[in-house]
Amino acid sequence: MSKKRFTGKVAIVTGGSMGIGRSTVLQLAAEGAHVVSCARRKPKLDELEAAVKDMGGLFTGHALDVGDTVAFAKMINDTAEQHGRLDLLVNNAPSIIGGMVVDQSLEDWQSNFGIGVDSVFIGVQAAMRIMIPQGSGSIINISSVSSLRAGLASGAYGAAKAALNQFSQCAAMEAAPHNVRINVVAPGAVDTPGLNAATMKNEAVKKIITDSIPMLRAATPEEVAQAICFLGSDDASFITGVILPVDGGKSPQMYVPSFDITNLDNQAENR
Repeated sequence: MSKKRFTGKVAIVTGGSMGIGRSTVLQLAAEGAHVVSCARRKPKLDELEAAVKDMGGLFTGHALDVGDTVAFAKMINDTAEQHGRLDLLVNNAPSIIGGMVVDQSLEDWQSNFGIGVDSVFIGVQAAMRIMIPQGSGSIINISSVSSLRAGLASGAYGAAKAALNQFSQCAAMEAAPHNVRINVVAPGAVDTPGLNAATMKNEAVKKIITDSIPMLRAATPEEVAQAICFLGSDDASFITGVILPVDGGKSPQMYVPSFDITNLDNQAENR
């Protein structure tokens, strides 16, 4: 990769051990950032650290759950203190607990909000307290197309991500006068372990999902990472408060059931 947009910069990516987070870590490191990442699984972080170092990049891993908001805020503050700055925070750590409204427990509802909203609030607050006095910085919160469109068994998850969108835009208004930008990336279906888990590795189910996307495929994690890195870089220096769908056209799509065009023509002739 020829671009080095993050040389000398310090970035934090939560949930960096796999999927979108891992791809974001690798791209940021390839572009010169010292990347700090947290995830619950230390072996996965160790693998990621080895991959970053093999490419000549800089990486620090922390095994922690962002649901432990005290530990999460401490990691952000310690990172800034150690490096003397914080340039980018990517709140990516996911929590997806699906369920139909009539069946889902209050505990599962609250779990979606705990990781999807509460931990993001803590992360954004801690980062703003560092970036505002610094006079620069960028925060990217990872939402979902489920925050923009309704779907079955996604009431809690979609509501949490919709709350994340609104919070991010409000925070962006507060941060803007201080040259701190806050944006949202809202992916659709992405070819990650999460999609495999959601479809129980059933290729037929996955095909139904991807066939419903105007571009007829899921995104790759690298494609989402590219959008994140764009918004986090100086290439997006006058962009703040946006919700950027990375969904192959899914969010603006009006669903029309498939039909036999020949049969439709025959019906028209018989009217």
